Amino acid sequence: MIIGLEQYKNKWNIHTDSAIHPGLEAITAALEELGNPHQGGRFVHLAGTNGKGSTAAFLSAILQAHGRSVGNFYSPCIEDLHDQIQLDGKPVGPQELGWAMKQLSSVETPLTDFELLTAAAFVIFQKRAPDFAIIEAGMGGALDSTNVISPDIAIIPSISIDHTHFLGGTIEEIARHKAGIIKRWKPVVVGELPQEAMNIVQETANRLHAEVIEPDGLIGAPLKLKGLHQQKNASLALEAAKELLGLDFSEEKAHAGLASATLAYRFERVLPRVIFDGAHNKASADALVATIKETFPGQPIHIVMGIFKDKDYVYILRQLETVSDHFTFVDFDNARALPAEVLFNESRSKRKTITNLCDILPVSGKREETIVMGSLYLLAVLRNSAHSFFQHYQS
Repeated sequence: MIIGLEQYKNKWNIHTDSAIHPGLEAITAALEELGNPHQGGRFVHLAGTNGKGSTAAFLSAILQAHGRSVGNFYSPCIEDLHDQIQLDGKPVGPQELGWAMKQLSSVETPLTDFELLTAAAFVIFQKRAPDFAIIEAGMGGALDSTNVISPDIAIIPSISIDHTHFLGGTIEEIARHKAGIIKRWKPVVVGELPQEAMNIVQETANRLHAEVIEPDGLIGAPLKLKGLHQQKNASLALEAAKELLGLDFSEEKAHAGLASATLAYRFERVLPRVIFDGAHNKASADALVATIKETFPGQPIHIVMGIFKDKDYVYILRQLETVSDHFTFVDFDNARALPAEVLFNESRSKRKTITNLCDILPVSGKREETIVMGSLYLLAVLRNSAHSFFQHYQS
């Protein structure tokens, strides 16, 4: 579900499928009807299990610090679909998105919701003509609707097991999807990948005569985005910026950009003693636990959790139980949501409760940090209704 999309579909009488249908045939045909707005301009393409959004935010900040204009296409949303399409860090407005949807209302090719939004991003970027457009794949890479561009550079921050029902159950299968964004003669920047995944990426790059770039260390600069994994993501963005800017690259400007970068749901403080984090798979849960240990050593932690049923929730729970013995499990309105009762029964914590989005979050202890985590959809809904869910929360 893309929050806020229905109002545009209803206004412009657009009919799309909310299901996921991997493949490029439909989006390619639709874009051809629109005059191929994705052709021309300078693109960066990101695919990976975790780290795409943060790396994109870091790279956008570096490029803007060098005086370049930047378009971003993020997936999923922060509050609603407007912030999935950004220009120089600002979400696209309703008027401009409405203009794009009007263009799309004439398209005869049947599309999915995500294909519709992808096409809207390309239409807007063609109109506004930013110096660079940074495009984040929605899922996978090779068959993702964003994989119609010819990017100057590709970035693959990480590869781990996720979305197995679409991408396959092994690292090698998933890596082949992610490596599908690599283009002939164009470099690809890669993070610390499992060796099986790295073999696939290197094999693909060799076949396409694409240079593989690996950062040779961490940047060591202060960042607003916390955790060792964010230092790694920043290093990826730095390498990509060097390739994109060439002789115009400035280390000083790059570090200033990195220091200014922010992104919602990445260990983001939204209230005193309340943090939102979008950890929803094994790798991101590991990163969240490491960041909690680093940031709040020995401090009591309250985990508020709601997650989709296709995630490895048992593994995630076991990891979180190493840093917290206090859990609140949340029921939320989404067909993919795992019932809070399942989490409650699986949890080994002795301090646990079940709530829903209509309830008020219980009053917290004075020293306790609350980490609200799991589904990005849940976090988006809570951000919109924070005034009620957190009404009586006390720091």
